[in-house]
Amino acid sequence: MTPVYESWPGWQSDTSNVRSWDDLPRQAQAYVRRISELAGVKVDYVSVGPEREQMFAMDETHR
Repeated sequence: MTPVYESWPGWQSDTSNVRSWDDLPRQAQAYVRRISELAGVKVDYVSVGPEREQMFAMDETHR
């Protein structure tokens, strides 16, 4: 197996108050989708911090 390095654009905005997919920066959305693709599983939840309130569920239209 050969590792593959991928470079992704980052985002400079604070995401700790994001509570929905639509409010997540586009670069972060692309990152989550790519991780899902590489892992071969759908993402059901996204967490933007350590607190329970900082997690939101993905709806079917964004998976």
